[in-house]
Amino acid sequence: MEPQGEMMHVLARIPDIGADQAAAGAADGVPVTAVKPAPTPAPCRRPRASRTRFPMGSVMALAVMATVVWALASWNDGRRAEHSRMERLARMRPATTTTDTLQR
Repeated sequence: MEPQGEMMHVLARIPDIGADQAAAGAADGVPVTAVKPAPTPAPCRRPRASRTRFPMGSVMALAVMATVVWALASWNDGRRAEHSRMERLARMRPATTTTDTLQR
C-alpha cells in the first residue's frame, strides 16, 4: 500500500490576499484599493417580437354582453316589483261577498 502523500498532487494554491495588500501598501505609502473588473459583454438579447395589440374586439364583446345582461336584470327586477305591487293591492281590497254580488 502506497502512502497518501505520494498520490496527492497540488493542483492550485490560493494566494494570501491580505499579505500582498499589506506589502504593497507599505512600499508605496498609499493604501491599495480594489480594482474595477473589466466590463463583461452584455448577454445576447433575442430580437424583440412584434408587440401584440390589445384585444379590443374581445373587450367590446364583453362590454356589450354585460350591457345586455344588466338591461335584462333591470327589466326583470321592474317586472317583479310590479307583480309584487299588484299582489299587495289585491290583498288590501276587501273580498267580495255573495251578498254584494246578488245586489248588483
